[in-house]
Amino acid sequence: MGRSRHTCPTCHREISWEGNAFRPFCSDRCRLVDLQGWFGERYRIPQDEFPDSDNPEEMNGDHTSDT
Repeated sequence: MGRSRHTCPTCHREISWEGNAFRPFCSDRCRLVDLQGWFGERYRIPQDEFPDSDNPEEMNGDHTSDT
């Protein structure tokens, strides 16, 4: 079986995951650069709408049915 090759999500360098302790990144530096992006809010998970802050059940994700 051939060695699988992947691309580092940070620097886009081609790497092998076999024996790579930092996968999916190529190095600890690229891993930390990605983590910095999350802490700096460079990456965001899209949200369709914000919950109604007056309804605490919507704030924690619990929904009740009035049927």
